[in-house]
Amino acid sequence: MPRKPLFAALLAVLLFSVLPAAGSSAGSSAGRSAESSAERSDAKRYAWEWRRTERLIPTDAVLCYGQSHHRKPYAWDEAHFEPYVTYVDTTGREQWLFDGFIFLESQDMERPDKRNYTYMTGVLRDRGLSAGRAQWENLLDYWFDGERNLAALDRAVHAAVKRLGKPAAKRRVVMMIPDPIIYHHWIDSMTSTTYWGEVEGRRLDFRRTEDRFAACKWFVDQVRERFDRAGYRHLELAGFYWLRENIAQPQDTEYSYYLTRSDVLLPLIADYLHGLNYTFNWIPFYDARGYEDWPKFGFDRVYLQLNHYWKPENDVDAACRRILEFGTSIEFEFESSILNAREGSGAYRERFRDYMRGARRYGIYGTQPLAYYQGYMSLYDLWVSEDPVDRAFFHEFCRFVVNNPLREENRP
Repeated sequence: MPRKPLFAALLAVLLFSVLPAAGSSAGSSAGRSAESSAERSDAKRYAWEWRRTERLIPTDAVLCYGQSHHRKPYAWDEAHFEPYVTYVDTTGREQWLFDGFIFLESQDMERPDKRNYTYMTGVLRDRGLSAGRAQWENLLDYWFDGERNLAALDRAVHAAVKRLGKPAAKRRVVMMIPDPIIYHHWIDSMTSTTYWGEVEGRRLDFRRTEDRFAACKWFVDQVRERFDRAGYRHLELAGFYWLRENIAQPQDTEYSYYLTRSDVLLPLIADYLHGLNYTFNWIPFYDARGYEDWPKFGFDRVYLQLNHYWKPENDVDAACRRILEFGTSIEFEFESSILNAREGSGAYRERFRDYMRGARRYGIYGTQPLAYYQGYMSLYDLWVSEDPVDRAFFHEFCRFVVNNPLREENRP
């Protein structure tokens, strides 16, 4: 994952060896797809979608990775969600913590079948293949397995409701949309573009923009259907998250634009989501292509990765000024290296505090929704740690979240 940017090494050598029909098929089909997407207002709507009158945006959303077999533990249970749902301060007072949960995965490694798959262009360059429909279904089965993951989050919230009463709103869930990668081996234009599979009996060809959109629409509709079937008591599906963190455009030749062509796909996805009152969210890395142009892709919320946690040369003040200039927000970042037992953890904690200082100094804290990257269950690791330094940082971080002036309970 590109908390350390993934794409700087993409080779322009592929630029002229790809997509024989890119100029004609992709370009013209995008226009036709835009019309058909806007006309899809007859899509089946579920009860909560009929009732919804506005797009829902959490104030504090935490990223929850899961489904890759290399992650330990493999799945989220109720106990692991507990410190994400509520926070008990040093006086014993319990409060709601995150009101938003972004569920995502970038790859699936160490699978029982020994194969590796990527859900986004730029990952597993020489060690895996692009995920097809079967792997996208693995994602769905994982998150909606009935016992763990989303179901476990719902139970964890329910347990907290018994103690605290209902929060001001249900917890808002944002689900990733995998990148419909054009080539089966994403960097090799000689590999198949029809590897993904079928939708409604038609094999998709990812050289065509409308076929990549069809795959994304299928995934969105599967999430909606499974969410409805699950009948969660305390969760609501608020929106979707575009997984790939860089959006090259035709002028970005060094980023091998023709490997992705996301710029013509994203407005179609946004149009479909907005027709159903869902938000479309994006978290680009520090110097990502497309950041300045984010409104034209149809995003509702954009959270910039400062990547300062790993690269202290990334200036927080400069990043915050860019955030104000382009009307976006911050993704806060830490991972298990912040634990006191890890070598150099003090420097990581101080870099994280740079994020908090910058957000306050530039008025982003309290005025813009925030996102929080915490590796894989690293907040849980802080919560269970008995190290006094970890305990102190855990409370410092959680106080920052619960005291966010943007939260409804903190507004005057």
